[in-house]
Amino acid sequence: MTSDVSASYLAESRSSTVQGVMWVMAIVPLAFVCMRLYVRVCLKRVFGWDDFIIIIAICCLVAYAAVCHVASTLGLGRHFAIVSEKPEHLIDVALLCDIGEALAIMACTLGKTSFAVTLLRIVVHRWMIILLWFVIVTMNLVNILAALFIFVQCKDPRHLWNPAIPSECWPSNVFTNFSLFVGAYSGAQDFVLALLPWTIVWNLQMKRKEKLGVAFAMSLGIFAGAASIVKTTYLVALSAKSDFTWELAPLLWWAAIEDGLAITAASIPALKPILIRVFPGSSARQNYDMISYPPDSSQQKVFDNAQGETQTDIGHATIHDKGSQTAVLETQSPGKGDESINMTTEISVTFNRS
Repeated sequence: MTSDVSASYLAESRSSTVQGVMWVMAIVPLAFVCMRLYVRVCLKRVFGWDDFIIIIAICCLVAYAAVCHVASTLGLGRHFAIVSEKPEHLIDVALLCDIGEALAIMACTLGKTSFAVTLLRIVVHRWMIILLWFVIVTMNLVNILAALFIFVQCKDPRHLWNPAIPSECWPSNVFTNFSLFVGAYSGAQDFVLALLPWTIVWNLQMKRKEKLGVAFAMSLGIFAGAASIVKTTYLVALSAKSDFTWELAPLLWWAAIEDGLAITAASIPALKPILIRVFPGSSARQNYDMISYPPDSSQQKVFDNAQGETQTDIGHATIHDKGSQTAVLETQSPGKGDESINMTTEISVTFNRS
């Protein structure tokens, strides 16, 4: 089989690129998720649903990188003509790639879901809440179906990685067209989740420079949307599957790039306390806090409003529903029964909820 092709063709390999991209796009987001959890659990003593979801997402992404690494050692990234010399390797590559695709879909979905849940804690308009829930529900429904369709295209799923096993299957264009729709819809959701923070932040009483900093930090998911568009273009080239071990490699690593960017973008807004610790003399606190705290604010306990409290922290901004407190002091002169009540008022930025 290999005698009809040139030696340079057979020597071509994308395997090392697959391994490098996969692990970079798994380790970098993992570092950001670890920093996010350090801030949330160790510094702020809070843990929300968005944190739990992002943990599952990064686990799926690391598993995806590991599966693709093993597949690349067996032939992923090499031409079909050379991999087919060992049929058992060809079967293993096909199986691992199917498993990897499902893991990539779930990592991407959960990363975006985590960020959407974070936004749910800070939005103030009803239409934003409805939009976010629509994105969360439809995004998970469409992507879960996409992950399932990988394995249910044939009555006997084993036919997908071992064509020697006979089975009735869907027409090849059905799954390809659905995958194109999922890729386009996923990219559109990235842009929605990236642009929504601008609507939230721009109406707040902050300096323009501060608004730009906060909004940009919460809009990095737009790069995941760009990666999703590039990934979708490779689906068309893959539809023929004439050289799938070679053609599948770019699709898989662009999926890893999209996943890694989505998870990283969902974690960055929570890292303000680390920025303040790294640059203690900078203006990071003033640039990213919507309100000013009194000098002893470090003694105040921070609550996550996901647990029913009135304070919401988004990593770069804090919103209070109430900004006053009353302190009743003990008797200054117990012998005379002279009691004193001291009331202090804290002024904070507030806005109306609609």
